[in-house]
Amino acid sequence: MHKANFIKMKKTAFLTLLFSCLLLTAHAQSPNLANAVRQGIKQSIQYTESSNWNEAFTTCRNLDQMLLNDTQTSNNPHYDLHYLISKERLRMYNRIRRPESSKQQLDLMNNYATQSNADSLIIDYLYCKAQYYQIFGQPAQSLECYKQWFSQQAKGQDEAAVDKQYKDILAQAKAEGNTTLSLSMQTLYKHWKDSIQTAKDAFEYNSLKLKFADAQKSLDEKQSTITRNKVFLGILGVVAIVLAAGVIFLVFSLLRYIVKNKKLKSSLDIANNNNEMKSQFISHITDQVEPMLNDIISKSKNSDINADVNALRTLFHDVQTYSALEKSREEQYPSEKMDVSAFCEQIMEEAKPFFKDGVEPVVNAPKVFISTNGDALKQILQHLLMNAAYFTTEGKITLEFKKRSAHTGQFMVTDNGCGIKQELRGELFKPFRAVEDLREGDKMGLPICSLIAYKLNGVIHIDDEFKKGTRFILELHER
Repeated sequence: MHKANFIKMKKTAFLTLLFSCLLLTAHAQSPNLANAVRQGIKQSIQYTESSNWNEAFTTCRNLDQMLLNDTQTSNNPHYDLHYLISKERLRMYNRIRRPESSKQQLDLMNNYATQSNADSLIIDYLYCKAQYYQIFGQPAQSLECYKQWFSQQAKGQDEAAVDKQYKDILAQAKAEGNTTLSLSMQTLYKHWKDSIQTAKDAFEYNSLKLKFADAQKSLDEKQSTITRNKVFLGILGVVAIVLAAGVIFLVFSLLRYIVKNKKLKSSLDIANNNNEMKSQFISHITDQVEPMLNDIISKSKNSDINADVNALRTLFHDVQTYSALEKSREEQYPSEKMDVSAFCEQIMEEAKPFFKDGVEPVVNAPKVFISTNGDALKQILQHLLMNAAYFTTEGKITLEFKKRSAHTGQFMVTDNGCGIKQELRGELFKPFRAVEDLREGDKMGLPICSLIAYKLNGVIHIDDEFKKGTRFILELHER
């Protein structure tokens, strides 16, 4: 009895599969190949609802073969239809919890979407990828994919359409209980609203600047006309009143500037108690000031003002660099094996164009290999060589390396320049020293080099025994 039931079930599955093949063949012979694929996918979904997984996968294989047969005759790769078949396989693998097989289908979908160059497939792929990460317990990756997915959907739309799309997706996610999608959309929506407000503020600020410039130009023209025509004393009195108002405005601005400085000092005192907050504050200030400085340089034709702005921008950059290094000082750089001789030759070649006439570059480095981070090491040596080039008018600038032990080596940069006064040497590597003129440098270079050396498991110092110029020694210890 059981054997008869088994044979009957086998016959039923065979007939169902045969019917699916005949259906696909009938559609494949029609002009609408896409309809045949969609019908086959519907058939696969019906199989999975009744747990006939083998029949479902067989249907997908038949669909793939049908597309391959058509490609041989039409030369049409059918990337979009292959994408739909892979998406159906992904759905089945997700249901039976086979993450590796699901990942393979995602890779195929990515390939088909990219080759088809269809925005709709790329957007659909990002959503499927987000669901994959959500299903298999990777919420951070799922959140990032949802963000990418929505960014693609919102591209090119106006503010009202994007706002509506955000709210529609949020409502749908909450209705479906999709916490990951809801959280992602809430975060993205907040960032988007902030960016819209920032753009509006920037536009309003620029409008006010243009109005101010026009008003200033108008005032200058009036003052010029008054000067040329020698107007009456009464008009001069009005000008005096305007000037007095300007003085009052300047005084008010100065007082407000003093108040702001006091508040800033208070904020910095608080920030010094929390290194993370300090780093975030400096980064935020730099991001805000940088566009304004660039805007001033692009509009100013005064070389002195541009020099001052560039000096200020360099200071902001160096302070941010120092702060970031200080925050991560215990995170050592990744290291790799490197040829010291070739590395030193390359560094010196890049520095030579900055040497003055009559200064001889010398490299004394044996062909040995050490384990360190080349980019970080290059940053230190370049700074030392540029300093030497600035203060040396004749003689030699030498870059050399000495192996002190199996795991310790020293890089030395020596020049025959004017040297450094003994009373100044103790302050060289301390950050935020007093600076008389920012255009002459902010004195942050050596403190930054000192932090980089620390992260390289090393230390940098000046050789007090060398008297014929200046010698800096960078001692590194391999981990």
